[in-house]
Amino acid sequence: MDFTGKVVLVTGSSRGIGAGLVRAFAARGATCVVNYVADPEGRNRAEAEAVADGCGAPLTVECDVADHGRVGEMMRSIVERLGGLDIVVNNAGILRDKTLKKMTAADFDAVVRVNLGGAFNVLQHAASLLRPHGRVVNISSVAAFTGFFGQANYASAKAGIVALTKVAAREFARQGTTVNCVAPGFVETEIIKDMPADVTRTFVEQIPLGRLGRVDDVVNAVLFLCDPETGYVTGQVIHVNGGFYM
Repeated sequence: MDFTGKVVLVTGSSRGIGAGLVRAFAARGATCVVNYVADPEGRNRAEAEAVADGCGAPLTVECDVADHGRVGEMMRSIVERLGGLDIVVNNAGILRDKTLKKMTAADFDAVVRVNLGGAFNVLQHAASLLRPHGRVVNISSVAAFTGFFGQANYASAKAGIVALTKVAAREFARQGTTVNCVAPGFVETEIIKDMPADVTRTFVEQIPLGRLGRVDDVVNAVLFLCDPETGYVTGQVIHVNGGFYM
């Protein structure tokens, strides 16, 4: 796959799947924008800059995608610095897991605002900036289809991503831009590593392929959907979960 000459924005790309995507696109010739949200310890900025330095990404932007105005500023920076935009991957997301009884309205709103509202903000601002025959991939989750215990906010937001993908696919089609969705299962990222070993083992036992997903498993699905030769696939969901959900 060759992305030479393409400008790629991956939201939430300081670590995990987002960082893996930036590295993969850059290795295939793309000019990448690394996005992160500020945190009190400065960890996100440090890791985003390390990702950018490691793959020669020319632009690192601090932006909370839940802030509509800041997303607009980020898009203007991309146009001013890089001249346009060809590929967008909506990857930014947060977790605040609690049961329905214990979840506060603030917990629910925060997760929906970032995971779903953030994707909307990016799509709305990118709509007029994406060059013809662009590519958009939204990252959903297996939780959108299974409804895991304690994830009323996260599962709802990720299910909304699927619907948003289908709407955007219809609206962006007139300019030849495809919009698709990747729904990962249990992937070896920081979140999974923090889970108790017995919980992780229980999930693995339910995966037909017998292992957790790797970042590259998700990255490869996204690359496929962004390839210039995949221009007749739009409005679809690719499940990357080892058969956990079929």
